[in-house]
Amino acid sequence: MPALKKFDANVTRHVKSMNKNLCANLIRHEYIVTGRTKAKRAQAKIEAFLGKALHENRQIQDQPLEYRFQNVRALNYLQPPDKKEVGSKVLEELSKRYTNRTHGFTRVTKLEPRLGEDKAPMAILELVDSDFEIKFWYIAKTVARLELQGLPLDPLTQHNVEKLTKLRKDGEERFRNAVEECKVEFFKYDPEEGRVTSPEVETNLRNKPVDSEVQAGVKAPWASKSRLNTKPRPEKKTVELPKSPFLA
Repeated sequence: MPALKKFDANVTRHVKSMNKNLCANLIRHEYIVTGRTKAKRAQAKIEAFLGKALHENRQIQDQPLEYRFQNVRALNYLQPPDKKEVGSKVLEELSKRYTNRTHGFTRVTKLEPRLGEDKAPMAILELVDSDFEIKFWYIAKTVARLELQGLPLDPLTQHNVEKLTKLRKDGEERFRNAVEECKVEFFKYDPEEGRVTSPEVETNLRNKPVDSEVQAGVKAPWASKSRLNTKPRPEKKTVELPKSPFLA
């Protein structure tokens, strides 16, 4: 796993500039693909920036946009060329999306190593509750497959669905639309005929999970952590303390 390196003084300015550029590009495009170390280092700065900017914006949210743009001091973190475009998106769009959030605006999703000589570990840094959220579409594809196989959602998938739809505006309706879209795009499902039209996909859907207890929710999908024969902790005994003579 890559470590977060502490840089010397001669490259500190360059690292700060990289974090600001990643912050601006993430807000502009809502997701970026970069090195895992760079993503994890910039994530903390972006979280702090969005938290301060949205908090200051809530204090004066009744004021017009130009007034808020001039008085939200957290926007000074951005580079001057990006301040107008990115700052306006933070105050107008992201403030409406994250009305119930004070933190947790970003997510880092690991990817396979980069092709080439360096094989550097890569990751996706994305804004949560966006239309381009990788985990949202990945879970929607998983739910679409389980529904076409006639299987119930396992506890872990159900937990992920609840997390993705809890704070998203019209979350359940948008997730349902994403599931139906995944059925058509990935599994060649015809809504009019109500069946899968591709023989290859139909053969693939016959591969069902082996562990039926996990799928039914009887057993947890993750391995048990207790590998040793540990004894349960004995119950605490009630002890009567003697009365203090100074309280008499």
